[in-house]
Amino acid sequence: MNDDSSSSQSFGLDDVPVRRFHWLLSSIGAMGVLIDGYDLSVIAFSVLLISSEFHFTAKSSPLLYGLVLASALIGMAIGGVSFGWLADKLGRKTAFVIDLLFFIVFALLSSIAQDVYQVIIFRLLMGIGIGADYPISSTLISEFAPAKKRGSLLMYGIMFYWVGTFLAGAANYFSLGLGLDVSWRVALAFGGLLAIPIVILRNFVPESPRWLIQKKKYAEANKIAESRIGTSIAADLGRFPHSKKEIFTRYYRSTFFVLATWFAFSLAAYGLGFYTSTLYQLLGVKSLSQIALFGMLTAPFPILAYFILMRYIVDKHGRKIPTAIGFGVMTVVLAVLPPLITRNAYLLLPLFITFSSLEQWPGGILSFGYSVELFPTSLRGLGQGLATTVSRIGAVIGVLFFLLIASTAGLLYGSLFFLAFTLSGLLLTIFFAPETKQLTLEQITEGKAAEAETTS
Repeated sequence: MNDDSSSSQSFGLDDVPVRRFHWLLSSIGAMGVLIDGYDLSVIAFSVLLISSEFHFTAKSSPLLYGLVLASALIGMAIGGVSFGWLADKLGRKTAFVIDLLFFIVFALLSSIAQDVYQVIIFRLLMGIGIGADYPISSTLISEFAPAKKRGSLLMYGIMFYWVGTFLAGAANYFSLGLGLDVSWRVALAFGGLLAIPIVILRNFVPESPRWLIQKKKYAEANKIAESRIGTSIAADLGRFPHSKKEIFTRYYRSTFFVLATWFAFSLAAYGLGFYTSTLYQLLGVKSLSQIALFGMLTAPFPILAYFILMRYIVDKHGRKIPTAIGFGVMTVVLAVLPPLITRNAYLLLPLFITFSSLEQWPGGILSFGYSVELFPTSLRGLGQGLATTVSRIGAVIGVLFFLLIASTAGLLYGSLFFLAFTLSGLLLTIFFAPETKQLTLEQITEGKAAEAETTS
């Protein structure tokens, strides 16, 4: 299928109008993000049932409780850098299919686990597949996207995280009627089944022309570009090859910014996000169906925030301003959260809706924007994979440390722990974030983003 490519007019990859193929590719890439959102959200509620079945609590065994929540994140830290390297070496498409096979197998195994340790091990292995999908999906989308709409296509892809969160809330809510010992197993298994048709669809995705050019497969690159988006490959798609060490030498500023900022974001976002169901229960909301319903009701608001970012901001006003705004709102919410929710547990719902909605601006731009835009084609998978790994290390620290701090020193200090990192993310954005809107990927990695920043 040519997808609107019948026009005889020829464009470069970065100048071609957005076609149906671009949205289709972003949608297929987004399905991996949907799986990520589903899985990481479903466990935030399922841990209440798992801990009950296997007889431990957040208070009695905070480390074990935290490991159930964080095990997939640990796997993602492994999968991010390893599959990112694989995507640069073997191609985007090959890794694009393999990563979800990890998820399917171990998601289904985790649903039939016979003890909590099996849950942790299977979810860790499953997380390798999820972590792999970030560098692969975002890299593939970015390398086909025209410069003027690259931000919108990437934000469209990451938006599906919250579609997955909505499905997780629905699965948790509607499976409760099956019984508490069955409910969490059905919810975990559904995620694995959901990934099967996605793997099938991904077999029809073409290889990235930019990656093929790096491998000097010019004829194949042009054939894909012409058949899918009606264009030929521009003569200059950046110098190659690049040494792996250039991530820490030539591109050290980009590497520092992406790693440090995404680490700070993930620590706070996942740290708080994973404990909302637990906080509801600890603060007095005893109805499990009500807690599951709250999770489902939260999801539409971040989706709306992504739509606003995608439609009105990211390609018109850029990446830096919304990233800073998002970190600022996260900081304010964390500052007011402890005194408000200790008075009324139900105030956690509007506070978390605000937090999760505006966190999507820095979260989306860091994970599906800056992290692929700031590295050249031959290093893009590795750079994004490394950033994914470091971000998940931050998430693991947030998940494990919050419960330990809150259970020993109180909720106030747990929130202040997160606040310190959202504030650092804000400062890093103000002083280090480049502006990449409407620049080609090659212009960005050749330093044009820094030039645009200094002249604006």
